[in-house]
Amino acid sequence: MPITLDVRLDGFDQPIGHLFGDDRGGVAFAYRPDYLARPDAMAISMSLPLSETGYGDPPTRAYFDNLLQERDTARADIIAKYDIANDDIAGILLHLGKDCSGAISVLPEGAPATKVPGDLLADYVPLADDRLIAIIQSLHERRALPADVQDPSPLAGVQSKIAVTRLPDGRFAEPREGSGAPTTHILKVPDDRHRRDALHEHAAMELSRSFGFPTASTSVVEIGGISVLAVERFDRKIDQDGRIIRRHQEDFCQALGLPARQKYERRGTEGRRFDAVAVGQLLDQTIDPAVEKRLFVEETFFDLLIGNVDGHAKNFSIFHLPGNRIHSTPRYDVMPTMLDRGTTDEFAYRIGNAELLNALSWDAVDDFLAALGFSSRAGRRRLAGDIVPATIRRLNEKIEDIAAEYLKDFADLLATNIRTTCRRLDIEIPTPAGDRDTFVR
Repeated sequence: MPITLDVRLDGFDQPIGHLFGDDRGGVAFAYRPDYLARPDAMAISMSLPLSETGYGDPPTRAYFDNLLQERDTARADIIAKYDIANDDIAGILLHLGKDCSGAISVLPEGAPATKVPGDLLADYVPLADDRLIAIIQSLHERRALPADVQDPSPLAGVQSKIAVTRLPDGRFAEPREGSGAPTTHILKVPDDRHRRDALHEHAAMELSRSFGFPTASTSVVEIGGISVLAVERFDRKIDQDGRIIRRHQEDFCQALGLPARQKYERRGTEGRRFDAVAVGQLLDQTIDPAVEKRLFVEETFFDLLIGNVDGHAKNFSIFHLPGNRIHSTPRYDVMPTMLDRGTTDEFAYRIGNAELLNALSWDAVDDFLAALGFSSRAGRRRLAGDIVPATIRRLNEKIEDIAAEYLKDFADLLATNIRTTCRRLDIEIPTPAGDRDTFVR
């Protein structure tokens, strides 16, 4: 039957809009007039800009479906329990919408807000060691969480993870039941086949930060004999009253109006996919497009060289600010995925016509820059000639440091990728990259 749900944005006292579901599973969205009249109103998505006219099914479905977890256990449970169709987004969000990740929540019409600022001294309960170990062991073994554990912020992605809060004394805590308080950290827990993932991702994130890229802070913590990556949430901040509040952001899938299944370029179609053209058009709308585009290019070649070929559309995000201003968020999911021999080495988005590192060429790089919107051929040559060799040189200088951290495989992968890139682009192979063992996929 038809359903109307309130869409709330943390920080606003009243709903900002409504999600409508019809009796055939179709959905629509509209902003509330009183929200549109506010000077501090911001769009929930670049694919759903502020407008008095509502939005129909395709853009509405793409955005709200992206709020749900990619690991669909909870979704499957709700579908089975209430006999809901898999594509009935409004029906599913009726039951799961209060726990959407980020600052958005979707609630029954008239329901009170379920997301509010958090007081570190009053709104959190420290996790006892045995309870924390039980949670981490469950995630490590890909089992259901202990019966009394409710993940306060179910997270997108396929890695096992849970949202927690880190108290000033360093202990991890969970929000008091019913508090609606935000979490501050994400704990990423590897399975037994990927025990060193936390070390690899932490090293990659530290490398990213050393390049000057805005990057979420990470640390490796040992819990129950398992190396866990603790990631400080970039979408949180402290307000003037010392409370933790959520910052509104969305990933590139949402911003481009793409369903999560199209987060890789290869899964889309021309004009409706995550590719350089779409990214360029998106970044053209940011506060400083020239800076944002150069940063994207720098991060792209950094990622390809370190073996992070999983930079899909849900691993890039933008902040929404009052006045309909946007800018990119810090990097938050930088992983040398090529270390896992069971994964593809195909790029998440093409560099020109190149889908693999061993297909890279200067023409492909030029086509990539042109697609992003760099119109001058001479300017593209200068940009490529500046960024690519400099990235190779700086990463080459980090190889021995990575190897010294007992990460020989990562160091070998980086060296192998540098050699491949140098051969493809006719650049002299530097030492120590030229002397290390080959990482064989």
